[in-house]
Amino acid sequence: MPDSSIITVGNELLSGFTQDANSSWLAARLFARGYPVRRITIVGDVDSEIVTAVREDLARRELARIFVCGGLGPTPDDRTYGALALALERRLHYDRPTGALMQGLMFSRGVAARRGTAELNAGNRRMATIPEGAAVLRNGPGMAPGLAFDLGGDRILFALPGPPHELQSIVEQLVLPRYLGGGTSPTVRELHYRLAPESAFHDVMRRLEAEYPDVSLGSYPQAQLGRLTIRATGIDADRVERAIEAVRAGVTAYQPG
Repeated sequence: MPDSSIITVGNELLSGFTQDANSSWLAARLFARGYPVRRITIVGDVDSEIVTAVREDLARRELARIFVCGGLGPTPDDRTYGALALALERRLHYDRPTGALMQGLMFSRGVAARRGTAELNAGNRRMATIPEGAAVLRNGPGMAPGLAFDLGGDRILFALPGPPHELQSIVEQLVLPRYLGGGTSPTVRELHYRLAPESAFHDVMRRLEAEYPDVSLGSYPQAQLGRLTIRATGIDADRVERAIEAVRAGVTAYQPG
């Protein structure tokens, strides 16, 4: 199964001013497409930290899809394009088609009329200055484009904007249909218990971890509601079914609802 990783960029995430909604949304889509996320990293708006995070994920050959989210905007704290150029050892260049598209958006959205000019300012040009060799992913709701880098060996790195509606638009319209085919969606099975302690499942789950190394078993309590979910996930549907039934048979003091 091909794996994925997510790197989110932004001081606002580290300070707690903004919640990282993008990672959870994106991870759910990747899981459903058969590209489960194995690693999520949050870094600040610092070139060296972004470069280090990207290079660490590039070094992990099992990561077939790498997503870098945020930091594509027009202000000096938006550093992702430059950091990617450093991490990938590529030059930055001004992409004229992207700049022309921005000018068209300025007309259609009334920005040119308010400014009194359609000329791109320094901030606009910053969003059109991208690393060489990237495929540009048009950002329908916004200005800064997403990017896709073919790393060879069916590995692709993406740069996506931070605003959730922009990121989701690019992923739904371009990334999912173009770049996430061929994956196998995992099988997921759950048992739901009322008033069952997690500790009652320790022995059977530990035994099943060794017996079913290809199946991920986890327990997820909601103590305030008196609920417990036991979840099994894996590629082989038969193995997943047998593992979850072994949990049911191994803990008879409690019955799932």
